Amino acid sequence: MLAAVRQLKREYELDHFSWEANESDQTEAEQVAQDLEDHKLTAALNSELQENLNLVCCAVHTLQLAILDVVNKTDEDVKKLTEVAKKCQSVKFKSAFEIQGARHPPVWGVTRWGGIYEMISCFLQQRTFFEKLAEQFPEIDLSQSWTFAEHYEEAFRPLFLCTKKMEAANVSLSEFYLEWMIAIQKVKKLQSNPFSAPLVETLTSRLANLRGSRAFKMALYLDPRLNFAGSTLFSSDEKEEIQGYIVETWNRIKHLRSPTATTTTSEQDNSQCSLTEENENDLLLAELFGGGRMNPSMANGNNFNQQLKAIEVEPRCNFNFDVWKFWIDRKNTHPELSAVAAVVQATPSNQVSVERAFSALALVLTTIRSKLGQDTLSNILMIKLNKQIFEKVIGKLSKWNDNE
Repeated sequence: MLAAVRQLKREYELDHFSWEANESDQTEAEQVAQDLEDHKLTAALNSELQENLNLVCCAVHTLQLAILDVVNKTDEDVKKLTEVAKKCQSVKFKSAFEIQGARHPPVWGVTRWGGIYEMISCFLQQRTFFEKLAEQFPEIDLSQSWTFAEHYEEAFRPLFLCTKKMEAANVSLSEFYLEWMIAIQKVKKLQSNPFSAPLVETLTSRLANLRGSRAFKMALYLDPRLNFAGSTLFSSDEKEEIQGYIVETWNRIKHLRSPTATTTTSEQDNSQCSLTEENENDLLLAELFGGGRMNPSMANGNNFNQQLKAIEVEPRCNFNFDVWKFWIDRKNTHPELSAVAAVVQATPSNQVSVERAFSALALVLTTIRSKLGQDTLSNILMIKLNKQIFEKVIGKLSKWNDNE
């Protein structure tokens, strides 16, 4: 298990940061070469298991890669700001920070999403303090980096906020797609910002690659906020391709189900899209994908393929529409589609839960507890990772000393 954690950590760092080796850094270059070799493992697994397993890239990681395409840790201004942030941690500046009640700029880490943004934002929020401090200590002078910091904070703020929203557990792929599109539109409006154009370009290309996965396509197709009558999100050929994926997924679900399971479809569908007043994000969806919110006229065919194609002519739902509830409500009228939608909506857009599990493992499996048995370790982690659920049910459990 520990070896797997180390391997995943190496792949994470390899994906997220571009390394630059120089003559005095040959050891690091050799390590990167080894990491590149190890990184082929994931690609090999994907190729080997393609017929039975679909690997989905972490959407938040992909967003961070898009950010680093424009500005990464090798940028001279980022290096300067990082250097000053580290110097501020020394005892030399302790009294100045305490007297003014100032916050130390956080030194970003390779495993922390948005770390560079948080560091730069902290500098800007206390710019007056740092400018006065630089008069006394020239080594922390940032006069040549303030313009960069202002442009960076403005351009990358929408992406930082998007990342924070997507760090939550159980964020669907279509939900992430919508937030990503909104972030692109916000960055696009910053036409005077030098980072705007390259950010929009890399965000658009990265999202297009991410959307190419089978799971992502099905998630968008089964979201009535994105796929509706008049939507330009998919071409006709893409729709046929995705419908084939959905049928294949249903066949696999049906194969795994009990032979006695029934799949009866009723003739009436009472699910309707919410027709509340459109907000700014709803108008954005109409601008991006066309169409409009219409009075519902749901197709009621009993045939699975008919129901699948009928999705294309349903009305667009508003931005805050609950897609999960939408398909749960159709469980009786569209059991096959509902079953596929449940699988697709349950596909996570991030690996936050996995990374939190690894962090919890590091806290539990310390050097002084290295002899914990596998079952004991699993039980401790189960409680630690499901603390909220455990707290809800603990009061309903029988007393520990209840012999009955």
